[in-house]
Amino acid sequence: MLSYLRVENFAVVEKVELDFSGNLNVLTGETGAGKSILIDAIKFFLEKKTPPNSSRGPGKKLLVEAMFTKNDEELVFRREVNNGKSLCFLNGRMVPFVQLKEMAGKFLNIYGQNDHTFLLNPTNHRLFLDEFCANSDLLGKIAACYGELKKAIAELEDLKKQSEQVNEKLDFIHFQEAEIESLGMERGADEVLEQEVKILSSAEEITAKSGVLIEAFHQDDGSLYNKLAENLRNLEYLKGIYPDLESYVDEINKFYHLLPEFSDALSEKVGKVEYDEEELNKLEEKLLKLNRLKEKYRTGLDGLLDKLEALKEEKTRLLDMDFSKQDKQKEIDRLFVEYEKLNRRLRARRKEKAARLCKVIEKELAKLEMKKAKFSVQVEEIEPGPKTIGGTGTDRVEFYFSSNPGQPPGQIKNVASGGELSRLMLVLKSLIEEAGYSAYIFDEIDAGIGGKTAEFVGEKLKRIAEINQVICISHLPQIASFAGRHFLISKEFKQDETFSYVEKLSRKDRVREIGRLMVGSGIDEDVLKAAENLLVKNSG
Repeated sequence: MLSYLRVENFAVVEKVELDFSGNLNVLTGETGAGKSILIDAIKFFLEKKTPPNSSRGPGKKLLVEAMFTKNDEELVFRREVNNGKSLCFLNGRMVPFVQLKEMAGKFLNIYGQNDHTFLLNPTNHRLFLDEFCANSDLLGKIAACYGELKKAIAELEDLKKQSEQVNEKLDFIHFQEAEIESLGMERGADEVLEQEVKILSSAEEITAKSGVLIEAFHQDDGSLYNKLAENLRNLEYLKGIYPDLESYVDEINKFYHLLPEFSDALSEKVGKVEYDEEELNKLEEKLLKLNRLKEKYRTGLDGLLDKLEALKEEKTRLLDMDFSKQDKQKEIDRLFVEYEKLNRRLRARRKEKAARLCKVIEKELAKLEMKKAKFSVQVEEIEPGPKTIGGTGTDRVEFYFSSNPGQPPGQIKNVASGGELSRLMLVLKSLIEEAGYSAYIFDEIDAGIGGKTAEFVGEKLKRIAEINQVICISHLPQIASFAGRHFLISKEFKQDETFSYVEKLSRKDRVREIGRLMVGSGIDEDVLKAAENLLVKNSG
């Protein structure tokens, strides 16, 4: 709600501060005192263009500051214009005007002769009808269904786009799969292959060097083995004399017995080595191919085999894509049937409640001196389809209105005057207990009415104010008597300048101001008594 407003150097207002209540606030005063100027100052947060002659004079900074509250949260808006330069602030921090406007729009609902964007937009008609129908649960279900349906349709489209390229993808996968499979290798086989290439490419040298070692170690008459055999007795003799040599002698003995074992093992390996140029070329080609694929895919053999598994999975997924499309289409069909059911339920509720809404509104308008007014709700039935489904159903809702007998109701934007729009908005808002934190501001909503009608307007305003804050400019005593807080706007001429002032009225002052609204300047005791009675009746 709008809890505080400060205005400086705005038209005839030099400096004004208002502390609003959370219910019904009424502003009264003589014509030209500046009542509507305060509304224009509030609009300053919603309209970027500075109104003509809005500043009191050159060199004087125009400033509008307001505090809005929501639960325990406080938001301070400030806009100032100085020497043609406009600055906007939110909680003391400079922000662009568009941000200030967006935030202010969440708190302000202004209804004057030219402020009826709510009623002029048919989208809001649907919002109001659904609120009147208490359709929130049903709307939640249809929005959820629409969300799932929209997602499923997008997924099907994605599958279709993918399937258009599936053959090209499959060809590429087949190529990659074939070149990795052509290696014919399992994990760890790369190390074995490298060893085989190394052996075959060095076959002659391996045979020669192995022969030399076998003879030198064991087979030759002068081999190391024979020389050690000749000296074993000498070693045993010395060990008996020098016990500390025992460990050395034991090691030499082990080495002595190891030489024939080593020679046999080496002979066996060398016996298997046979140079085969054709086999070597085959193995080198395979190793070259492996290394080329490792470099291409920037990975080792294990990574290539992982890639092969991934390719097979992708191929299976692509081959199964037609089945995926069929399954997704079945899901869409199921969701669409569910959406159609919910849409029919929503349409039935809207049409059922629309008839009742029309009767209620016409009855309420009659109390506002619009006895011949006709109001209708047109629900245009649009069947669900790819381009018509949405989160609020498919049907279009629009209010139609006529204030003249014999004239059929037409679109509100084409047939309703500003005053009719104000009264229609007042009736609509009074029918919906819309819990929120908005400030509803009505400027001269009572123009052209009086008597019981004025009292009825006051009752409507008070009812709205039980849920949301209401700020109303009025010239009627009946409406002023309903106020929870009453402000008097007055003006004074000093040194060829006009100054406006605001005063929050006490109980006694309220009686006098209501009396002035009743009769003008000729206030006497009878008038004051009548004013007191009216105040007691309507506000206690």
